[in-house]
Amino acid sequence: MTEMHVSKGRLREAEGIARRVPEVLRRRGLQPTFSDWLLTEANGLTWLFGVLDVGRIARLEQYTSDDLVHHISTALGGRAVYISNTSGLRYAVLLSAPPRLPRQATFPGVRRGHALLGVRHTGATLSVPWERLGHLLVAGKTGSGKSSFLRLLGYQALSEGHALLLADRDNATFPMLAGHPSLLSPIAHTPPEVIALVERALGECDHRSALYSQVAGFPEKLEEYNAIVIQDGEPPLPRLLVVLDEFNATVLESGGAKGALAKSAAELGWRGRKFGIHLIFAAQDFTKAVVGQVRDQVAATVCFRVNNAAVARNVSCPDAARIPEQRPGLAVTDRWGALQAFYLDKRLLIEVGQGKLADSFTASERALVSRALDETEGRMSIPVLIAWGMSAKRARNLLKAWELRGWVAKDAQRQNARYLTPKLRDLWANGQAGQTGANALRSRQTEFGGGIKPKNPGIGLARHYSHVL
Repeated sequence: MTEMHVSKGRLREAEGIARRVPEVLRRRGLQPTFSDWLLTEANGLTWLFGVLDVGRIARLEQYTSDDLVHHISTALGGRAVYISNTSGLRYAVLLSAPPRLPRQATFPGVRRGHALLGVRHTGATLSVPWERLGHLLVAGKTGSGKSSFLRLLGYQALSEGHALLLADRDNATFPMLAGHPSLLSPIAHTPPEVIALVERALGECDHRSALYSQVAGFPEKLEEYNAIVIQDGEPPLPRLLVVLDEFNATVLESGGAKGALAKSAAELGWRGRKFGIHLIFAAQDFTKAVVGQVRDQVAATVCFRVNNAAVARNVSCPDAARIPEQRPGLAVTDRWGALQAFYLDKRLLIEVGQGKLADSFTASERALVSRALDETEGRMSIPVLIAWGMSAKRARNLLKAWELRGWVAKDAQRQNARYLTPKLRDLWANGQAGQTGANALRSRQTEFGGGIKPKNPGIGLARHYSHVL
């Protein structure tokens, strides 16, 4: 037995658990085929993993049933017990005091380049870079927080200058954005309109493929393409957020899992990521057939409270059916564990729909823009930023980020130095979207149709989040 940086009392506690869990299995007529016990710390929490030898197990479902996990938890005095199946099969026992998620997590504001999703059980903010977010499957019944989560994503996309394609069957999630200049087409409400919207997104894939072929370097993703065209003095392409709300019902009304919508959406899923397109499949219910069409396309499932256990199983988040009615915004995910999604006041999107920008500038960005306009006639170069006290590395990173948003560009008429663009000046002066990402797309599309050992085995917990409620 190798000692780790935990107290001797905690180590003795782990040894006792390693003796009691096999006893529970024997009482249920199961062989305790443990190959290892691992004691680890992650995010301030101490875990004990019992690693099972799956090669000696005939029926895995006997070792992963909710009833067995509950029995183990009871035998351990109510400790939180999980099934961890990211690498093999393991029982994970939480030795630390169980954390609890807040009942509400207010959206803290935009973080440039990131999608802020919520608060994790460790208290940390779940912030995912847009380029790594991928596609999402979002499930949740009425009142669970699903619509608020979709608006949270939409608001942040607008704040970054992304373009949007929205399907809102009941006109209840995004009615305030009707006619917004960042929409590439009107909000879809009927099945034919949703199919046309997905085809519009596929057309965008074709368009961006043509653009990629016009530049050297053979770009494989949006960041590479934008880096190339920026060097050539061309404006970057924005990301595109496609939200398909009530996706399951619309698929069933459009030929089912083998119909036109299901096939087009699956194609958009596998094609879109290369071109900076994020696809959100959202619904109150998901049938197994519909999930099967898109399962391989999504990077993560975010599941709020659903109507029944069958729906929860279909989306691989069995604990979603156990989320209390009084906990809107609480979700379980297959990638990030339990999550209290950030709450976005709907009035923010209403203001956006009325012409106000979505967090167009942070406080530090406002200070930089104001200073550039007042002191350098809009020049925003590395030497200027260094003179203002910024490090060279930070200046380069900031200018790169601003170039990707179309806020600064090199001016060949002024020693090729970077200056604030007309797009940013419009944002600053008028408080309007100016040439948004969607408008920029439209203008450019005219050109182209044994013992307990300390170790870190990875957490990856698949079940039982009741301790965070």
